[in-house]
Amino acid sequence: MQTSLPLTDSQHAMWLLDTISGRGELFNVAECIEFKGKVSASWLQQSLQHVWQASDTLACRFVRSDDYTPQLLPNDTVPEIISHTLESDPDDVLTFAQNFAQSYLATPFKLSQEPLMKLFLLRAPVQDYLLIVAHHLLLDGYGFGLFSQSLNRCYNALSKGKPLPQLRFTQQQQLLDLHHSDAFLAQQNAAKETLNQWLDEVPEINSYSTSKADVAAPNKRLTTRFKQSVWHTIQSAAQVTQTTSSEILLAAIAASLVAQYQHYHVTLGLVMMNRQALPELNCPCVQSNVLPLPLVFSDTTNLSDAATHINHQIKALKKLQNYRVESLKRDRQKQGKSLNIIGPTINLLPFANAPKYAGIETVSHILSAGTTDDIMLQIHLLADKPATVDFDCNIARYDDAHTQHIQARIFAAAEIWASQPKLTLSKVAELLRQTYS
Repeated sequence: MQTSLPLTDSQHAMWLLDTISGRGELFNVAECIEFKGKVSASWLQQSLQHVWQASDTLACRFVRSDDYTPQLLPNDTVPEIISHTLESDPDDVLTFAQNFAQSYLATPFKLSQEPLMKLFLLRAPVQDYLLIVAHHLLLDGYGFGLFSQSLNRCYNALSKGKPLPQLRFTQQQQLLDLHHSDAFLAQQNAAKETLNQWLDEVPEINSYSTSKADVAAPNKRLTTRFKQSVWHTIQSAAQVTQTTSSEILLAAIAASLVAQYQHYHVTLGLVMMNRQALPELNCPCVQSNVLPLPLVFSDTTNLSDAATHINHQIKALKKLQNYRVESLKRDRQKQGKSLNIIGPTINLLPFANAPKYAGIETVSHILSAGTTDDIMLQIHLLADKPATVDFDCNIARYDDAHTQHIQARIFAAAEIWASQPKLTLSKVAELLRQTYS
């Protein structure tokens, strides 16, 4: 009989969010792998079985005791990939996949009774599509990548008639041992002190909305891609400032908030991978974190100053990423501070090579990254292609017009500042207010 194990801090935080909200569907995530051809359903199922049973953080149930203490209970029952035949290939794969996934994203998983992943192989005349819906408790963005890479390795081994690879996933007990070690706890305590010190020095924290309305429905998404000409300008500005396009975009987001509030202290929420040690890097489980990125500008800050400051702050924040945002919120409450410890949440998604399945090229489409209670900007950095930004919003705080207005201001700020990097932040903010008052 399998023995249940305690949860990590990250798992416990996600379990609490699901349990307290009573709206488990809000924590579903989904991705679609588009195959540029036809694949073997049998090889996919065999690959899934091998990957699934190699990790007890995948092959498990999340149960609770009578006193509501959650635990992970290993269970190696493998989900079945359900096949659907399509009469034709969709013209717009992303829209089709989002529509297909909608009902499954709206259905909560039973944490203690079923695998926390559903998979569908959609078979069209020319191409196949693998749609994956999972609970965020099982996988975060990095975990999705680790899972899909392992699935790909196994599929390619089967296609070549080779033995399935040995998957060296970190198991739950190894994670617990790491997180209870003296070195990890010392690092965590140091991060706690630094983060609270940072926030003690922040005069106020603003987002695009002043509403405090809770999440009552899945986020709504607005997706926009930069024009090629503007993206070239942004890349040139990154070279001039000796930073990257990520810092230029974060500077533009900061400038849009400065324009709205006429306040030069900006605190963004930055999604952190929260994987620093090797055991964490080898485990497909929820581990990611969101932490405040305080940015201190002045009216005379130019783009080079802003981008360099952002770069330094991100490097500093990376060292602190193992202190949970939920713990930081509790710390601020004890100190009589507002629970509003971040502004807009930013998720930087770097370009990743799309793996081939027995020579068949793939494209991954992120359909849902879970729910945010305010607004989250997912920035897809696509090598030399123009970046795409998903604006995921709590519809209780943002309507469509508001979201479109935010998008327009940020894109305008990026174009203005990248084309004129010597402009001061006060001048950029003034130009934004003149156009988007």
